[in-house]
Amino acid sequence: MYKSYTADDYRKYFELDSDYEVEGVLVFGSYRKSLYQTLKDSLKQLGYESEYRNLPHDFLENILEFNIDGKNYWFIIAYGGALLSEYLHLGSLFGSKKNILLGSCGGLKKEAKSGEIIIPTWSYAEESSAKAYQRESQSKYNSDKLLSEKLNQKISNNHIVYRKPTVTFQAMLGETLEDIEMWSNQGYAGVEMEAATVFAISNHFDVPSAAILMIADNLIEGETTLDPNYQEIKNNRKCCKEDLFEYALTELVSN
Repeated sequence: MYKSYTADDYRKYFELDSDYEVEGVLVFGSYRKSLYQTLKDSLKQLGYESEYRNLPHDFLENILEFNIDGKNYWFIIAYGGALLSEYLHLGSLFGSKKNILLGSCGGLKKEAKSGEIIIPTWSYAEESSAKAYQRESQSKYNSDKLLSEKLNQKISNNHIVYRKPTVTFQAMLGETLEDIEMWSNQGYAGVEMEAATVFAISNHFDVPSAAILMIADNLIEGETTLDPNYQEIKNNRKCCKEDLFEYALTELVSN
């Protein structure tokens, strides 16, 4: 059904130009609309001159298009996989050459600290938003090795980076202590909500993809977002988040 429609079909439906293309897609796994301004501030800080617009169809209203040197990029804020899967499907169909996910995760690695970084080698998931695109995957969804390593080389000079798999689990409040202990014992470094979706759809369309995830609360050490300490180190996470935008955008717009 919908998977059989072409880029031209969707361009017409969404009232886009007949030759409309997307050069790259940046996703932030969150619900915070303030990240649109963070993107603009980051591009300005990096010296990029960009034009912005919201796309014409109301279904696409959560996508901020930014144009640099005549090329269209999409910035998507998405919390979990359902709507993200549709946006990323369209962005990839319209020609995206790189899909990069930013976000935070719950830590599963003992002694890891808030603000440290995970660049996943792959993500495990049983979510339909990933399975629909790689049904043969055995619930293992790979990031692109070359793109991930490029990001690692940029980031590891200034941050502690773990190159390990993550778990994509889209029901945060449904996580149990048993889940956390099991995932940690199996060698996963973090649990998040979007990476498998990004990797699976990108792989389906042969688009290189990677993720940069900041550890927010280290669950395996008993930390959660409800702890007083989580709020006390909020400014540290904010600075780290700004760094991640810089690394991702520099890679996204490079040839």
